[in-house]
Amino acid sequence: MHFGLYLLRKEYITGPQFIQAVSRQLETRPQIGSLAIETRRLTMRDVLRLLSLQSVSNEPFGQLAIQLGILTEVDIHDLLSLQIERTTPLAQVLVDIGAIEPYQMQTELQQFRTAMSAGNSSESGADYLDIEAIEAAFATYEVTA
Repeated sequence: MHFGLYLLRKEYITGPQFIQAVSRQLETRPQIGSLAIETRRLTMRDVLRLLSLQSVSNEPFGQLAIQLGILTEVDIHDLLSLQIERTTPLAQVLVDIGAIEPYQMQTELQQFRTAMSAGNSSESGADYLDIEAIEAAFATYEVTA
């Protein structure tokens, strides 16, 4: 997300492109319940029970599983790590939708990483995770959609 807002602020991508990329990225993110079944931590019955409880309580899936004692905090941590690993990186999604060229993405990603490792917050993206940038992206999206 930080990198996407960095690109938005530098005007390499537009608000609608940012929103589209984040939406597509979320589509690629596997659900924790599916991963729990795949890794044999939960059965289908467990997942359906948790989803049913979740629809009433609005608590996160993992928290409910821990409260019921069917998953541990370590299990949830492992599943969240697997979820992140299997989610398409935002940079790749931006290239896939044609928002930015691959060579430009590589250049900007390298500059972003260099700035982050140097602790340069104004370039690293720390200043880019703000409400104004997100609101601007949504405002642009609403106007052009």
